[in-house]
Amino acid sequence: MKNLPRIACFHGGGSNAAIYEVQCAPLIAALENEYELVFFNGPYIRSAGPGVLPAFAEYPPFRSWFTQGEGGAELDDGSGYDSMSRDGVARVWQLMEAQGPGGEWVGAMGFSQGSRMAGGLLLDQQRRDRVGDIGVTDVNLRFGVCCMGAGTPMQSEIGHSLDEQTRVAERVGIRTLHVHGLKDIFLPLGRHQYETCYEKGTTTLFSVNYHHAMPWHKQDVQQLADHIRKIDKETRLG
Repeated sequence: MKNLPRIACFHGGGSNAAIYEVQCAPLIAALENEYELVFFNGPYIRSAGPGVLPAFAEYPPFRSWFTQGEGGAELDDGSGYDSMSRDGVARVWQLMEAQGPGGEWVGAMGFSQGSRMAGGLLLDQQRRDRVGDIGVTDVNLRFGVCCMGAGTPMQSEIGHSLDEQTRVAERVGIRTLHVHGLKDIFLPLGRHQYETCYEKGTTTLFSVNYHHAMPWHKQDVQQLADHIRKIDKETRLG
């Protein structure tokens, strides 16, 4: 069987890879002959997130991509999961490499908090490309998908080497698709992420009449799949 192009997928806060795979089942079916969606777990255990219970009560443990430091502030680089103070972006690059031989990694997709993980990979790649540093991986993602997103992209090691002004001002310029739910209580946060963290002209906005959830109606799933195909094709053709 031909190795399909792979998309790395990141669950929301208080969820996990198994739950996100179930939530993405209609999209997986729509893309089954074109892409392989690969789901990853956040390193931290936490309580169930919005919309997880009661449907996924039998799917613990629930996880997060971020934790807090000693003072209670969020560690925006996702560090703290081991004694070596490695950041979460490097961890995920290594998890992707550990998947072994297969299709080319072409994209990253995240739901809610997971959108910060997807954006963090793209921003890290963008910065490393600029300075000629491949870092911990030679993966070259072409696009990202942020579903019901909120918050800034996860910071990587190279981000911390930049001065504060440059780090805050830099936006992701790699092609991205943003899925917004018009009934989502977090929609203002998603709009803020879209407007402040991503370069205009490289983004596509796809709005659906949903609450905080992945698209599941057939027509909406088909449109999401079509957007992914279109962005991938455009990035391949340059």
